Amino acid sequence: MDGTDSHKLRVAFLGPVASYSHQAALACFGDEKYILEPQSQIKDAFASVQATDSCDFAVVPFENSTYGTVVFTLDLLVDRESKYPDLLVCGEYYLPVHHCLVGHPSRRRSANLSQEHAWDDENQMQANCNPKRSSSLMKSLQHISTIYSHPAAFGQCEHFLSLYLKGVEKQEVSSTSRAAEIVAEEGPSSRSAAISSGLAADIHGLKLLAESIQDQDDNSTRFFVLKNGRSNPQGLSPSPHQPSHSNGDTWKTLISFTLPQQPSGTLAEVLQIFKNHGLNLTSINSRPSLEEKWHYVFLIEVQGRREGSDGGVMNQALKELDTKTKGWKWLGSWINQAPT
Repeated sequence: MDGTDSHKLRVAFLGPVASYSHQAALACFGDEKYILEPQSQIKDAFASVQATDSCDFAVVPFENSTYGTVVFTLDLLVDRESKYPDLLVCGEYYLPVHHCLVGHPSRRRSANLSQEHAWDDENQMQANCNPKRSSSLMKSLQHISTIYSHPAAFGQCEHFLSLYLKGVEKQEVSSTSRAAEIVAEEGPSSRSAAISSGLAADIHGLKLLAESIQDQDDNSTRFFVLKNGRSNPQGLSPSPHQPSHSNGDTWKTLISFTLPQQPSGTLAEVLQIFKNHGLNLTSINSRPSLEEKWHYVFLIEVQGRREGSDGGVMNQALKELDTKTKGWKWLGSWINQAPT
């Protein structure tokens, strides 16, 4: 690292380069004022920010509009073993995700793929309205015996896979860009393909065998930006669309909590606290607490922010949680970036 780089803040993301997390990190931070550092797994991104001498921020996937919440990230936020006590969410970014099937063309066919091999609008319409498959695309994919990708990407492309690659072995890997990297390493004689971005295909010298193969055209993934609240208490992540003012609708807050097993109805009473204070809940998730069977950690997302002082409706609602929960934790407040 040269003298100039030593003064730059560092940002961890789920790698390798060209992953969707990398694209989100570039959109949030750019690469001029920050050093972007790829991590092998989401937990490595968490750990790099918890370690104050490593990264200042991390960009991790939280949920997809088609496939739902990323369980790996949920479990790390729940933090059952208290490995990441200082991490807070300080930002979010919504990235449109258009998956491609990438790899090496069949050696029986020209390496110059024609338009008929693309999963184009005509093929998409045909697949949505009629189970009949495009014969030309089917033939161009006959050589594929294995597909690599992230589990979430498989889930977002189920229709295409069942229509054109039914029965083909699926190998789950840590990220879509890692999937493309593996196929490139196997060489041009490989019968493998990957579900990844077009950018990953370009970087690794792979061909686009089919484009925009996701089930939903408006497929999008929301990423969280993490910081260390102890070493960086005031730091908000940069944002390409950051509002110049704040109000209840402009901010979001993430809270985790557990409940006593008795009495019944406690969850409803907890949620009622936020309603009583006029705070809108935008999502709720749960994960096993592992303290005992059928006991859960709940994570709720609420419109509004925790204030630095004791005032404010969010602070009042959080105080009331003490009377209804077994324990709770504030996991950060950030500016709402949801597309309008």
